[in-house]
Formats: sequence, C-alpha cells, structure tokens
Amino acid sequence: MLFNVIQSKLQQGIQFVQKAVSVRNTMPILTGIYLEAVKDKGLHLIANDLEIGIEYWVEADIINEGALVLPASQFTNIIRELPDAEIKAEGDLEHFQLKINCLNSEFTLKGYQADEFPQLPAIKTVYNLNLTAADFKDMIDEVKFSTSTDQTQPALTGGLLYIDAEGINLVTTNTYRLAYRKFPRENIIEENISVILPGKTLNELSHLIQEEGEIEIFISENYVLFKFSGITLISRLIEGGFPNYRQVIPDQCNSEIKVDRNELLKAVKRVSLIASLDSNVISIMVKEDQIQINSGESDYGNAHESLEIELKGSEQKIDIDASYLIDVLRVLSQDIIRIELIGPLYPMTVKKEDSDDYIYLIMPIRPGA
Repeated sequence: MLFNVIQSKLQQGIQFVQKAVSVRNTMPILTGIYLEAVKDKGLHLIANDLEIGIEYWVEADIINEGALVLPASQFTNIIRELPDAEIKAEGDLEHFQLKINCLNSEFTLKGYQADEFPQLPAIKTVYNLNLTAADFKDMIDEVKFSTSTDQTQPALTGGLLYIDAEGINLVTTNTYRLAYRKFPRENIIEENISVILPGKTLNELSHLIQEEGEIEIFISENYVLFKFSGITLISRLIEGGFPNYRQVIPDQCNSEIKVDRNELLKAVKRVSLIASLDSNVISIMVKEDQIQINSGESDYGNAHESLEIELKGSEQKIDIDASYLIDVLRVLSQDIIRIELIGPLYPMTVKKEDSDDYIYLIMPIRPGA
C-alpha cells in the first residue's frame, strides 16, 4: 500500500467521516477509520458505528493498492497538525500499520486488519428523491432541536420524515413542544412514505450538508442513505410509531400577533436570566399593541420586558418554558414572526410571517404546576 496525498484534502475527508466513528469500545475496530487505496479512484475513507456510517473519496496518487483501519483519534490528530503539503504514506499490511511522511515529519501508526471492519450495508431502495441541499438543511435546522432525549421513547428521539403527493414533511417532538416543517412539491408516489430518522443523523446531516448542490435520498425498510457533495451517509431508521402530530396542531386561534423576532429573542433572554434561577417559566401577556414578558416573583427578584406588536384578536396570557421559545427564535431567520394563541391552557404557536409551512408548538405550563 503506497500513496501520495495533499494534507488539506486528506484532513477534509477525515473531518467528514469521523462523525460516524464509534465513541464506545465494545468493538475497538469501530473506533477506527477504514482507509483503502484504490488506483484511478483515490483514497476510500469509511467510519461506521453500526447506527450511522459515512464514506468519502479523497483525491490521491495511488501507487500500490491496499487497505487497513487506523485509530481515528490518533490519525485525525496527526493529519491535522501536519503542514499543508504532500503526504507520502506507506502501509505495512502484514503488521497493520501506516508510515506517514510529510516534509520533516515522520509517524508510524498502528491499526487493525481491514477485513474485520464492517462495510456499509447495501440497501434495497423502496423510494428515492432529490432535493436542493440548502432546502433540506433548512428543514433539518428548523426542527432538529425539538427531539427528545428520553431513550424509553425511541421514536421521539428522532424526526418523522413523511412524504406524500403534496410535499415532504419533517416533524420532531418531545411531547412538550413540536416542530413541523413542510417543503411543498409534487411527488410521484403510489403510497405515502413514513420513516423516523435518528436525532444523531439529523445533527450530522446539518453539519455536513453544504449550501450548494443537491442531495439524493434513498429510503429502504431499515435504512436511509444520503448522497451529497461527494459524501455518502447511511443511517439505521428508528422502529416504532410516531405520535399523530396533526391532531395537536390547532386549526384556529383567538389572537394573532406579529412581532419583531430578534427583539423578542433579546427580551425573552433577558427575562430568562431571572426566570431560569427558579423554574425558567415566563408569563406572556398580550394587551392591545404590546406583548409583556414577565419572570414572576422569586427569591432572586423579578424581570419585566415589553415590546410593540401588531395584534388581531383578544387579550391573552400564557405561561411557558422560556428555553422553548428561545430555541425557535434562534433558528428562524425572518425579521417578523407570527404568534397564535387560543387561551392559557392551549399550545402557543409560532409561525413565519406569511407562511404556514413552518409550525412550532409550545405546550403551556398550567397554573400551579
């Protein structure tokens, strides 16, 4: 095994795949990166923790072919610290080690036998589609923060990807809040597709997807595969049923508020400085042309903020978790947002100013709770 590669290109490839390196030591080889030199193709990098796998091809001059697995942490650190110059690497496949030379630096890194590394599974595609990468990244970013961390309810730790003839839907919930994003488009589809993507998969896709180009999505019964920017990511799907999100989305409201998103974010963050010292509950009161945010009285004091709004409907008051509102205000980019209220015992809805393609629900904190 003998090859030459530019340090910056190899480092970029390692950065892509290392997100799928296992952090557990149940199978030590999974803490490594599979490295294969293939003539006329380059360096084939794979990481696989058996839940999510990522592969990437790095442009390189391959002199002799071969493969081995290198410990990800040490391999990453070595390549990162080398100068941006040509790396000359020679693999000793009998002893599972790689000699790395770059200018005045020389390393010998011991690894594992390549044959023992689990390759990415081949999937039998049930449905596939193409999307603009930037659109899919926006969908993920606007919902991923609402997944649950409760492992006793696995379905809630991921996001529901639901595809029908009218569009692509992505939904997350932890039962106390819900984020829904729809991408309208016509899909030629015989029956609706419904799968649950793990929260880790959503997070890694968000980090890896570039703003340019397209993303191809291939769905099978147990896996989903994404191809974009030369990267292939394959993930297991979460089994189980996802809650019926449609039945909790209100179809009407008593009050609609339009407010400056950034100003509301700053106001809620300031009030939460006091509220978070107690229960992190804030009270939101809507009166005429103002929205008032209060922390309530506690041993630490109290806080009050007010902002101008545009109101249609009646006065309202609702108690919510401040962090749930801060989260959505951070991810949205619109200058003006809509807030819809029904009453103190019903969910608060946040939408974009002129669209219902994004809906975010926050369940109220009941009085005395």
